[in-house]
Amino acid sequence: MNNKNNDTLKITSGAMILAIFAILLLINRQTGALFEELFIYLLPIPMVIYSARFGFKSGLSVLAGTILFSFIFGTFTTIFYSVSASLLGLILGARIYSKRDMTRTLLLVMALSAIFTVLSTVVLASFFGYNVDLEISEMKTMLDSAMNMAGSSEAAGLFSLSFLKQIFIISMAINGLLEGFIVYHLSLLILKRLGVKTEKAVSIRKLTPPAWTGFLALAAYFYGSYTFALPADNPLISGARQMLWVCSIFFLMFFGLLSVIDFIEEHISRKKGIIALLTVLSFFLLSQLLPLVGFARIAFRGTKLPGQDRAL
Repeated sequence: MNNKNNDTLKITSGAMILAIFAILLLINRQTGALFEELFIYLLPIPMVIYSARFGFKSGLSVLAGTILFSFIFGTFTTIFYSVSASLLGLILGARIYSKRDMTRTLLLVMALSAIFTVLSTVVLASFFGYNVDLEISEMKTMLDSAMNMAGSSEAAGLFSLSFLKQIFIISMAINGLLEGFIVYHLSLLILKRLGVKTEKAVSIRKLTPPAWTGFLALAAYFYGSYTFALPADNPLISGARQMLWVCSIFFLMFFGLLSVIDFIEEHISRKKGIIALLTVLSFFLLSQLLPLVGFARIAFRGTKLPGQDRAL
């Protein structure tokens, strides 16, 4: 009897989640995507609620329903956003259901959100009628004109197309990271209101990814770097390489910054303000070195920074 009641609850809850999801898509469509930037944060929430209560396997059927509804009620340009949002919500809710570490869950959600954002902007841009190269070329023309009008014609050539494309892709990745961060905390806030308990987070600095991920990320970083110098003829392949480069450099720089924070705290100051200031400065001044420092932290866990007494 209990199993029958539980199955009934799953079905009715799934139907309610699908109804909420469809309503959000219809509102977005009827308003001409006026609130699309807001819905990006709301679309994962229904799947988070369902999979946090019933788990990953039960959430797969609801995920299939959201994908179907995305094609029925969504527009062509919003199909990918809605499907990726549902998948993100399923993964987040399933990890909460399985009582996984919340710090790793946060990082996973942010990483997936960044990947989906870069994927939709760079790799799938041609399907949405958005030419990234043309947009960046126009941006370069505007910058060169502004420099010439300001009397700095020498500086006009500093902004190459490859440099601007790197900045554009990185900005998209950062935007995705922020979206993932907001979705994570918004989901936890709603789940707390619904009485769903979550695991406590551990310190990010205690995370130790497998050593092989460091070698894989370093190889992906160098391989992806060639994309900007020697772009592929196929824009999808070129975009995929650029996305690979972005993921690898963010992964390596993140752990590189953790090493910098350890070094500052050990040898310079333990004051949070000073640590934050020096960490931000190191991000800009040591941007070329940080991926290598991150690689050393991951791949060689006994590696030490100069003068550092404790292992990373």
